Amino acid sequence: MQGTPISKLVISMSILCCLLGPAQAENASPVVLTEVIQKKLQREVRLSGGSIPWRRVWLSPMVEGLVSKILVDDGTWLKTGDIVLKLDARLAKIEIDIVRARIDGAKARLLDAQRRRDDLLKLRKNSHVSKTAVETVLTEVKVVTAELAQAQAELARARELHQYHTVFAPFGGMVVSKQLEVGQWVKPGNNLVELLAIDTLRLRVLLPQRYFPLVTTGCKARIRFDALPEREFTGLVLARIALGNENSRSFPLLFDIPNPKRHLAPGMSAQIWIELNDQDRVLMLPRDAIITKSDGSQLVWQVKEKEGMLKAFPLTIETGRYQGSWVEILSNKIQLGERVVLLGNENLRPNQAVKALQ
Repeated sequence: MQGTPISKLVISMSILCCLLGPAQAENASPVVLTEVIQKKLQREVRLSGGSIPWRRVWLSPMVEGLVSKILVDDGTWLKTGDIVLKLDARLAKIEIDIVRARIDGAKARLLDAQRRRDDLLKLRKNSHVSKTAVETVLTEVKVVTAELAQAQAELARARELHQYHTVFAPFGGMVVSKQLEVGQWVKPGNNLVELLAIDTLRLRVLLPQRYFPLVTTGCKARIRFDALPEREFTGLVLARIALGNENSRSFPLLFDIPNPKRHLAPGMSAQIWIELNDQDRVLMLPRDAIITKSDGSQLVWQVKEKEGMLKAFPLTIETGRYQGSWVEILSNKIQLGERVVLLGNENLRPNQAVKALQ
């Protein structure tokens, strides 16, 4: 009895599969497999912020006077103790000379009074001088001694005032504004020179109130400045200011970023990823298992057993955060424990047979 055409076709396909099966197994592409695992991943929050000067001050004189010399201009770099400007100090110098002369006179009078005291004390032993005369000279010694001490204090004050006629840099930094000229009369409180310290830069970030309990001093952060997008900085939360903005319900966070090469400056914007004091359990794969296409999409080669063989199928996924060599998988198309190609995924084709290597 002859079979129908359909039964003949089924028999032919079965025979063909039996013949091709060994051939596909021999041509299977060797690959190294990995599995989707679940790990604890540190939660992060992404925020925006801006840099501010670590130290900032307007320099002002401590005495009033006429500006006689300016040693800086906008953009001048200063070290701690460098001279910024000088006021005319001639009158202060004359005051020092006057006080010095007063000290010399007091010293001379003191020596004379001490000499007469000693002479009278010797005569007093033989009752050749009255007691009143001795007491008078002893009082004179005390008075002149006090006058000498007063003059010495006035000299210290005069020297200090003379030094106030020179304005020094209180810390190292850059002069960003100069608001005076030679010949100008200035007074204490006048803002003359603005100085910024930028060898360390301070970053100020506003933290939404829902993250306030999860961020504390010492939390780690990754920082990227928009001016240097290719470079990533690391930092720690220096302070969490416990006074929020009533309108935005946010709280300031402060970071200090070393800036020894001065590639950064106050006023720059930055993106900050702060590690929260919380962890998620997420699905993860090694980075090498992820293929990024030219259009930015990402895929993995998922391996399943089909027709008694391991075969690879492309699967588009979405990725999230990184932890070392592992990346978070956001797609729900792949499940825990499923196998994907780790190595050897460069030239695979859909439904291609693969051979797992140890």
